[in-house]
Amino acid sequence: MNKRFRHISVFREFLLFTRQGIMEIIGAPKPIIIGMLFPIMGILCLVFVAGENMFVHYDGTKSGDFLLVSAAIWGGLFNSVQIVVKERANIKRDMVSGGMRTGAYVASRAFIQLVLCALQSLILVMSYRFVEIKYDAPLPESGIIFENIMVELYISILLLMYAADALGLMISCFVRKPDLANAAAPYILIVQLIFSGVLFALEGTTKKISFFMLSRWGMESIGSSCDLNGLPLKIQLTIPTVTHEAEAMFEADPDHLLKAWVIMLAFTLVYLVAGVVFLGRVKNDSRE
Repeated sequence: MNKRFRHISVFREFLLFTRQGIMEIIGAPKPIIIGMLFPIMGILCLVFVAGENMFVHYDGTKSGDFLLVSAAIWGGLFNSVQIVVKERANIKRDMVSGGMRTGAYVASRAFIQLVLCALQSLILVMSYRFVEIKYDAPLPESGIIFENIMVELYISILLLMYAADALGLMISCFVRKPDLANAAAPYILIVQLIFSGVLFALEGTTKKISFFMLSRWGMESIGSSCDLNGLPLKIQLTIPTVTHEAEAMFEADPDHLLKAWVIMLAFTLVYLVAGVVFLGRVKNDSRE
Protein backbone atom coordinates (compact mmCIF):
# COMPACT_ATOMS: atom_id res chain seq x y z
CA MET A 1 0.00 0.00 0.00
CA ASN A 2 2.38 2.70 -1.19
CA LYS A 3 0.09 4.93 -3.19
CA ARG A 4 -1.23 8.31 -2.23
CA PHE A 5 -5.00 8.60 -1.91
CA ARG A 6 -5.69 12.30 -1.55
CA HIS A 7 -6.75 12.84 -5.17
CA ILE A 8 -9.05 9.87 -5.77
CA SER A 9 -12.67 9.35 -4.76
CA VAL A 10 -13.69 7.33 -1.73
CA PHE A 11 -15.33 4.72 -3.98
CA ARG A 12 -12.21 4.42 -6.13
CA GLU A 13 -10.12 3.98 -3.01
CA PHE A 14 -12.56 1.33 -1.78
CA LEU A 15 -12.16 -0.56 -5.07
CA LEU A 16 -8.37 -0.34 -4.87
CA PHE A 17 -8.33 -1.73 -1.35
CA THR A 18 -10.82 -4.45 -2.31
CA ARG A 19 -8.66 -5.50 -5.23
CA GLN A 20 -5.62 -5.51 -2.97
CA GLY A 21 -7.43 -7.67 -0.42
CA ILE A 22 -8.48 -10.17 -3.07
CA MET A 23 -4.94 -10.37 -4.44
CA GLU A 24 -3.63 -11.04 -0.94
CA ILE A 25 -6.07 -13.92 -0.60
CA ILE A 26 -5.01 -15.35 -3.95
CA GLY A 27 -1.35 -15.00 -3.02
CA ALA A 28 -1.77 -16.58 0.40
CA PRO A 29 -4.93 -18.72 0.38
CA LYS A 30 -4.12 -20.82 3.47
CA PRO A 31 -6.17 -18.71 5.97
CA ILE A 32 -9.20 -18.84 3.68
CA ILE A 33 -8.87 -22.58 3.21
CA ILE A 34 -8.66 -23.06 6.97
CA GLY A 35 -11.62 -20.71 7.41
CA MET A 36 -13.73 -22.78 5.06
CA LEU A 37 -12.98 -25.87 7.16
CA PHE A 38 -14.79 -24.37 10.18
CA PRO A 39 -18.31 -24.84 8.78
CA ILE A 40 -17.39 -28.31 7.54
CA MET A 41 -16.22 -29.22 11.05
CA GLY A 42 -19.46 -27.72 12.35
CA ILE A 43 -21.45 -30.03 10.10
CA LEU A 44 -19.50 -33.10 11.21
CA CYS A 45 -19.86 -32.22 14.89
CA LEU A 46 -23.57 -31.59 14.63
CA VAL A 47 -24.37 -34.65 12.54
CA PHE A 48 -22.22 -37.16 14.43
CA VAL A 49 -22.16 -35.69 17.95
CA ALA A 50 -25.33 -33.71 18.62
CA GLY A 51 -27.59 -34.49 15.69
CA GLU A 52 -29.27 -37.70 16.82
CA ASN A 53 -31.80 -35.89 19.01
CA MET A 54 -32.27 -32.79 16.86
CA PHE A 55 -35.99 -32.09 16.46
CA VAL A 56 -36.74 -35.07 18.69
CA HIS A 57 -36.76 -33.18 21.96
CA TYR A 58 -36.01 -29.72 23.32
CA ASP A 59 -32.74 -30.62 25.03
CA GLY A 60 -31.14 -32.19 21.96
CA THR A 61 -32.27 -29.47 19.58
CA LYS A 62 -31.09 -26.70 21.89
CA SER A 63 -27.67 -28.36 22.23
CA GLY A 64 -27.39 -28.70 18.46
CA ASP A 65 -28.37 -25.07 17.90
CA PHE A 66 -25.84 -23.96 20.50
CA LEU A 67 -23.11 -25.93 18.74
CA LEU A 68 -23.84 -24.10 15.49
CA VAL A 69 -23.96 -20.73 17.24
CA SER A 70 -20.54 -21.46 18.77
CA ALA A 71 -19.14 -22.49 15.38
CA ALA A 72 -20.50 -19.36 13.70
CA ILE A 73 -19.02 -17.02 16.32
CA TRP A 74 -15.63 -18.73 16.36
CA GLY A 75 -15.53 -18.89 12.56
CA GLY A 76 -16.34 -15.19 12.27
CA LEU A 77 -13.67 -14.20 14.79
CA PHE A 78 -11.06 -16.41 13.14
CA ASN A 79 -11.82 -14.91 9.73
CA SER A 80 -10.93 -11.35 10.59
CA VAL A 81 -8.98 -11.00 13.82
CA GLN A 82 -5.66 -10.92 11.90
CA ILE A 83 -6.80 -8.99 8.83
CA VAL A 84 -5.83 -5.44 9.82
CA VAL A 85 -3.21 -5.87 12.52
CA LYS A 86 -0.86 -7.76 10.21
CA GLU A 87 -0.81 -4.71 7.91
CA ARG A 88 -0.59 -2.15 10.71
CA ALA A 89 2.88 -0.86 9.80
CA ASN A 90 1.92 -0.30 6.15
CA ILE A 91 -1.36 1.32 7.13
CA LYS A 92 0.40 3.73 9.47
CA ARG A 93 2.91 4.62 6.77
CA ASP A 94 0.19 5.32 4.20
CA MET A 95 -1.83 7.37 6.66
CA VAL A 96 1.19 9.57 7.32
CA SER A 97 2.43 9.88 3.74
CA GLY A 98 -0.59 9.29 1.54
CA GLY A 99 -3.68 10.38 3.43
CA MET A 100 -5.49 7.05 3.04
CA ARG A 101 -9.10 6.98 4.22
CA THR A 102 -9.55 4.46 6.99
CA GLY A 103 -13.26 4.18 6.19
CA ALA A 104 -12.53 3.00 2.65
CA TYR A 105 -10.00 0.48 3.91
CA VAL A 106 -12.27 -1.00 6.58
CA ALA A 107 -15.22 -1.05 4.16
CA SER A 108 -13.17 -3.01 1.62
CA ARG A 109 -12.17 -5.60 4.20
CA ALA A 110 -15.73 -5.77 5.53
CA PHE A 111 -17.04 -6.41 2.00
CA ILE A 112 -14.59 -9.25 1.40
CA GLN A 113 -15.47 -10.73 4.77
CA LEU A 114 -19.17 -10.53 3.95
CA VAL A 115 -18.64 -12.68 0.86
CA LEU A 116 -16.60 -15.16 2.89
CA CYS A 117 -19.21 -15.33 5.67
CA ALA A 118 -21.98 -15.80 3.12
CA LEU A 119 -20.21 -18.89 1.75
CA GLN A 120 -19.36 -20.26 5.20
CA SER A 121 -22.92 -19.75 6.43
CA LEU A 122 -24.29 -21.55 3.39
CA ILE A 123 -22.17 -24.57 4.26
CA LEU A 124 -22.96 -24.39 7.97
CA VAL A 125 -26.74 -24.18 7.53
CA MET A 126 -26.66 -27.41 5.54
CA SER A 127 -26.00 -29.12 8.88
CA TYR A 128 -29.74 -29.11 9.48
CA ARG A 129 -30.42 -30.82 6.16
CA PHE A 130 -27.79 -33.50 6.80
CA VAL A 131 -29.27 -34.17 10.25
CA GLU A 132 -32.71 -34.46 8.69
CA ILE A 133 -31.44 -36.98 6.15
CA LYS A 134 -29.29 -39.08 8.49
CA TYR A 135 -31.73 -39.36 11.39
CA ASP A 136 -35.03 -38.92 9.56
CA ALA A 137 -35.74 -35.96 11.86
CA PRO A 138 -37.79 -33.51 9.80
CA LEU A 139 -37.27 -29.79 10.17
CA PRO A 140 -40.31 -27.63 10.98
CA GLU A 141 -42.53 -27.44 7.90
CA SER A 142 -41.98 -23.70 7.55
CA GLY A 143 -40.17 -20.84 9.19
CA ILE A 144 -41.62 -17.99 11.19
CA ILE A 145 -41.18 -15.43 8.43
CA PHE A 146 -40.21 -17.42 5.34
CA GLU A 147 -42.00 -20.45 3.96
CA ASN A 148 -38.64 -22.16 3.53
CA ILE A 149 -37.10 -22.55 6.99
CA MET A 150 -33.63 -23.08 5.51
CA VAL A 151 -33.70 -19.52 4.17
CA GLU A 152 -34.62 -18.26 7.61
CA LEU A 153 -31.89 -20.26 9.35
CA TYR A 154 -29.36 -19.11 6.77
CA ILE A 155 -30.14 -15.46 7.45
CA SER A 156 -29.75 -15.99 11.19
CA ILE A 157 -26.43 -17.80 10.84
CA LEU A 158 -25.11 -15.25 8.35
CA LEU A 159 -26.02 -12.29 10.55
CA LEU A 160 -24.44 -13.99 13.56
CA MET A 161 -21.23 -15.00 11.79
CA TYR A 162 -20.82 -11.63 10.10
CA ALA A 163 -21.38 -9.78 13.39
CA ALA A 164 -18.66 -11.96 14.96
CA ASP A 165 -16.49 -11.23 11.93
CA ALA A 166 -17.04 -7.48 12.42
CA LEU A 167 -16.10 -7.90 16.09
CA GLY A 168 -12.87 -9.59 15.03
CA LEU A 169 -12.21 -6.81 12.53
CA MET A 170 -12.69 -4.20 15.27
CA ILE A 171 -10.21 -6.03 17.51
CA SER A 172 -7.76 -6.23 14.63
CA CYS A 173 -8.04 -2.45 14.16
CA PHE A 174 -7.38 -1.84 17.86
CA VAL A 175 -4.52 -4.14 18.85
CA ARG A 176 -0.97 -3.43 17.75
CA LYS A 177 0.43 -6.96 17.41
CA PRO A 178 -0.96 -10.12 15.77
CA ASP A 179 -0.26 -12.27 18.83
CA LEU A 180 -2.46 -10.00 20.95
CA ALA A 181 -5.31 -10.48 18.48
CA ASN A 182 -4.88 -14.25 18.60
CA ALA A 183 -4.80 -14.23 22.39
CA ALA A 184 -7.96 -12.12 22.66
CA ALA A 185 -10.14 -14.27 20.38
CA PRO A 186 -10.52 -17.36 22.67
CA TYR A 187 -11.39 -15.21 25.68
CA ILE A 188 -14.03 -13.37 23.70
CA LEU A 189 -15.52 -16.67 22.58
CA ILE A 190 -15.62 -17.96 26.17
CA VAL A 191 -17.41 -14.84 27.37
CA GLN A 192 -19.88 -15.10 24.49
CA LEU A 193 -20.70 -18.70 25.36
CA ILE A 194 -20.97 -18.13 29.11
CA PHE A 195 -23.42 -15.27 28.68
CA SER A 196 -25.43 -16.89 25.88
CA GLY A 197 -28.17 -17.93 28.30
CA VAL A 198 -27.73 -21.59 27.35
CA LEU A 199 -25.02 -22.95 29.63
CA PHE A 200 -26.21 -21.19 32.78
CA ALA A 201 -29.41 -19.62 34.05
CA LEU A 202 -28.83 -15.86 33.98
CA GLU A 203 -30.54 -13.45 36.31
CA GLY A 204 -30.05 -9.87 37.42
CA THR A 205 -26.76 -8.33 36.28
CA THR A 206 -25.63 -11.40 34.35
CA LYS A 207 -28.86 -11.38 32.37
CA LYS A 208 -28.36 -7.71 31.51
CA ILE A 209 -24.83 -8.49 30.34
CA SER A 210 -26.19 -11.21 28.07
CA PHE A 211 -28.10 -8.62 26.05
CA PHE A 212 -24.73 -7.39 24.77
CA MET A 213 -23.68 -10.85 23.61
CA LEU A 214 -24.00 -11.97 20.00
CA SER A 215 -24.43 -15.54 21.24
CA ARG A 216 -27.70 -14.65 22.96
CA TRP A 217 -29.26 -13.14 19.84
CA GLY A 218 -27.95 -15.95 17.68
CA MET A 219 -29.59 -18.49 19.98
CA GLU A 220 -32.81 -16.46 20.10
CA SER A 221 -33.11 -16.32 16.32
CA ILE A 222 -32.14 -19.93 15.56
CA GLY A 223 -34.01 -21.35 18.57
CA SER A 224 -37.15 -19.48 17.59
CA SER A 225 -37.05 -20.75 14.00
CA CYS A 226 -36.49 -24.30 15.28
CA ASP A 227 -39.55 -23.88 17.52
CA LEU A 228 -37.76 -24.99 20.67
CA ASN A 229 -40.76 -24.12 22.81
CA GLY A 230 -42.88 -26.48 20.75
CA LEU A 231 -40.64 -29.49 21.40
CA PRO A 232 -41.00 -31.78 24.44
CA LEU A 233 -38.31 -32.03 27.07
CA LYS A 234 -36.23 -35.20 26.97
CA ILE A 235 -37.79 -36.36 30.22
CA GLN A 236 -41.27 -35.81 28.81
CA LEU A 237 -40.70 -38.62 26.33
CA THR A 238 -40.81 -41.05 29.26
CA ILE A 239 -42.81 -39.01 31.79
CA PRO A 240 -45.46 -37.12 29.81
CA THR A 241 -46.89 -35.46 32.92
CA VAL A 242 -43.80 -33.26 33.34
CA THR A 243 -44.60 -29.68 32.38
CA HIS A 244 -42.56 -27.57 30.00
CA GLU A 245 -42.78 -23.81 30.30
CA ALA A 246 -42.12 -21.79 27.16
CA GLU A 247 -39.03 -19.56 27.22
CA ALA A 248 -39.44 -15.96 26.13
CA MET A 249 -36.11 -15.96 24.26
CA PHE A 250 -37.37 -18.71 21.93
CA GLU A 251 -40.76 -17.20 21.14
CA ALA A 252 -41.77 -18.29 17.64
CA ASP A 253 -43.06 -14.90 16.56
CA PRO A 254 -42.07 -12.82 13.47
CA ASP A 255 -41.52 -9.65 15.51
CA HIS A 256 -39.31 -11.52 17.94
CA LEU A 257 -37.17 -12.98 15.16
CA LEU A 258 -36.90 -9.66 13.34
CA LYS A 259 -35.81 -8.01 16.58
CA ALA A 260 -32.97 -10.51 16.96
CA TRP A 261 -31.91 -9.94 13.34
CA VAL A 262 -31.95 -6.15 13.71
CA ILE A 263 -29.91 -6.33 16.92
CA MET A 264 -27.24 -8.52 15.31
CA LEU A 265 -27.10 -6.14 12.35
CA ALA A 266 -26.80 -3.17 14.74
CA PHE A 267 -23.89 -4.87 16.53
CA THR A 268 -22.20 -5.34 13.16
CA LEU A 269 -22.50 -1.66 12.27
CA VAL A 270 -21.25 -0.58 15.71
CA TYR A 271 -18.21 -2.86 15.46
CA LEU A 272 -17.33 -1.63 11.96
CA VAL A 273 -17.67 2.04 12.91
CA ALA A 274 -15.58 1.43 16.03
CA GLY A 275 -12.99 -0.28 13.84
CA VAL A 276 -12.76 2.81 11.63
CA VAL A 277 -12.31 5.00 14.71
CA PHE A 278 -9.61 2.76 16.21
CA LEU A 279 -7.76 2.50 12.91
CA GLY A 280 -7.87 6.27 12.52
CA ARG A 281 -5.78 6.58 15.66
CA VAL A 282 -2.94 4.46 14.26
CA LYS A 283 -1.35 7.52 12.69
CA ASN A 284 -0.62 9.03 16.10
CA ASP A 285 -0.24 5.75 17.97
CA SER A 286 3.24 5.42 19.45
CA ARG A 287 2.63 1.92 20.90
CA GLU A 288 5.16 -0.44 19.45
